Amino acid sequence: MKILNIVDVNIVKVVLSKYYLLRHIEYEFTYPEVDTVKKHLEKFQPDIILIQSRLMYTDVPDFLEMIGMDSNSDIIIFMIQEDQELQEKLEISLSKYRSTNFASRDNFSELFDKLIPSGKNMPLVNKKNNGVDTSKKTLLYVDDSPVMHHFVRSALENTGYELIEAADGEEGYRKYCEYLPNVIVTDIEMPNMNGLDLCKKIKENNEGRFIPIVILSSKSQPIDIDTAFNFGADDYLVKPVTPEKLLEKIKDYFGVLDRKKRNKILVVDDSKVSAEMISHALTKNSHNVIMVSDGEKALDVAKKERPEVIITDIDIPGINGYELIKRARETAEIKDVSVIMMSSRNKKSDIKKSEKLGVAKYFVKPFDIEKLIIVVEQLLLERYNIYRKEYEYMLSTIKALITALEARDEYTKGHTHRVSKYALMLGNYMGLSSFELDKLEIAANLHDIGKIGVRDDILLKPGKLSVEEYATIQEHAVIGAEILRPLNSLNDVVPLILFHHERWDGEGYPSMIKGEAIPLGSRIIAIADTFDAITSDRPYRKALSEEEAIEIIKENIGTQFCPACAQAFLDLSLKQRLTSES
Repeated sequence: MKILNIVDVNIVKVVLSKYYLLRHIEYEFTYPEVDTVKKHLEKFQPDIILIQSRLMYTDVPDFLEMIGMDSNSDIIIFMIQEDQELQEKLEISLSKYRSTNFASRDNFSELFDKLIPSGKNMPLVNKKNNGVDTSKKTLLYVDDSPVMHHFVRSALENTGYELIEAADGEEGYRKYCEYLPNVIVTDIEMPNMNGLDLCKKIKENNEGRFIPIVILSSKSQPIDIDTAFNFGADDYLVKPVTPEKLLEKIKDYFGVLDRKKRNKILVVDDSKVSAEMISHALTKNSHNVIMVSDGEKALDVAKKERPEVIITDIDIPGINGYELIKRARETAEIKDVSVIMMSSRNKKSDIKKSEKLGVAKYFVKPFDIEKLIIVVEQLLLERYNIYRKEYEYMLSTIKALITALEARDEYTKGHTHRVSKYALMLGNYMGLSSFELDKLEIAANLHDIGKIGVRDDILLKPGKLSVEEYATIQEHAVIGAEILRPLNSLNDVVPLILFHHERWDGEGYPSMIKGEAIPLGSRIIAIADTFDAITSDRPYRKALSEEEAIEIIKENIGTQFCPACAQAFLDLSLKQRLTSES
C-alpha cells in the first residue's frame, strides 16, 4: 500500500507518519504544488492520494485535473477536512472520480482502516516476497564480485538470516525498496551506482525506519572510512574479513534492532504537539514508545511496564516531573530507570534540582529532537553494556557450576554443553531475537540443575528405574525451577527450565500442559535434550547414530514434540551435520 500525502501542516505530517509506521505503509509527503505532485505521482505510483491542505480546498477539482487525474484513474482520493458545508460541495464536484472519501482528523484512523483493502496494511515483514521470507531476519548484500557473494552466502549458511543479493548500487536500491531488509552490507566500488551513493540515497529516502548500513570494502585509508561515515554508513569493515568477524558484526546490528523494539521509553508530557513530535522521532528510530500526559498515571504505568528511559516535562497534571522522578527512585522496580527532563524553565536552580534526582540530561524547550534521540541511544547503550557484562559473568559462573555437577556422572559429561549448542543452533535457525537467544542459552545450560537434588543411586542406576525412582527423576525440573526462582535476573528463564519435559500432546511433566502453552524455549530445549540423549552413551545403552535420532524425532512430531520446532530441526539436520564439533 502506497500513499501520497499532499499536506502543508507539519503536525498533521507527524500524526500521519505515526499512523503509517505502525502499519508499515509506504508513504511520501509533498506540498500542494502541481509540478511537484506530478513528479511524485509518476515516480511513486501511489494507491491513494490523501489531501490535507487548508489553502486549496475550494480548488481541489481544478487541482486534480492539473495533476492529471481523470475519472478512469484507479487511485483512491482521500481528504481530511473539518468543514461539513464544504465537504458537501466537494462530494458533488468530485463525484466523477471512482472513489473519493472524506474524514476529519478525529475519525481519520477509523475510516482509513476500513478503506484499506484486506491484507494491504499488513506489515511487510510478515510475508513472502518473490521467494524471500521477510518474516525472518533479512540482510541485503550488494557487491559486483561473485566471489564475495559466495563468501557471504557461506558465512550466513544455517544462521537463520534470509539473504537478499544485488550486483550493483541501482539493483541494491531497488531491492531495498522492494524488501525493506533489516540490515544492509555493501561494497563501495561498483558499476551504475557505488556503495557510498547507495548509502546516501537510502538514508535520505528512509523516513520512518532505522536501517543499519555496513560498508565492506578493500579501501582501508582513514579518509575512505571517514567519507563512508559522512555518507551515512553505520559501520565499516575492511576486506579481507573472516566469516566469524562478518557474522559477529551482523549479529551486533540485529541485536541493536532487537533491543530497540524491546526497550520501552515512557514519554510524559501534557502538550500534545510536543509529545507527538518526540514520540514520532523515537518511533521512527524503531523504539517502543509509551505516551502519558499525567504524572500520577505515569508512575503507575512505569511500575507496570518498567521502561528503560523516562522522558518527562516538569509541569504536568497530577504530580509534577520532580515528584514523579522522586517517587520512581523510591520504587524498587524502577529506581534505576534512566531519566531525561525537559521544560521551558531555564533557571540554574531547576537544572541543579534535576541533577540531584539523578536526571541524565536536562533539555530546555524548544530543543533539537535529534539531540534528544542521541542521548536516548547513549543511555540505552550504557544499560545494555552493563547487561552484557552481567550476562557474560553469569554464564561463565553457570558453566563452571555445571562442569562440577557433571563430574559426578561419567556418562553425562558434556551433555549440557551439547544441549546448549543444539538449542542455540535451532533457535538461530528459527529466527529468535538476540534477547530470546540469551534466555535460551542460560536455560539450556541450567535445564538439568535440579538433578543436584537426585540421589546418585537413582541418577546413575544402569538398569530400569522403578515407578518411584522415575517419579524422583521427574522432580528435577521442579527442583531446578525452585533453586532459581529467588534470582530476579532469571525470572524469564525459570519457566523454560520448569517445562522442558512437557510434551506437545500434554502427556509430559511436571504440569501436563500442552501445545503452545509450553514456552517456545522449553519446546526447543526438549528437542535438543532428546537428540543428545539418543546420540550419547548411557548406562543402559550405547549411543545411536544421528540418522536414527532424527528418525525418532520425526516419528514423534505432534505427539512429544512441537511440529514447528521439530520440522525446523529436521530441516536444519539436512543442511549440516549436527553432531560435528562446534
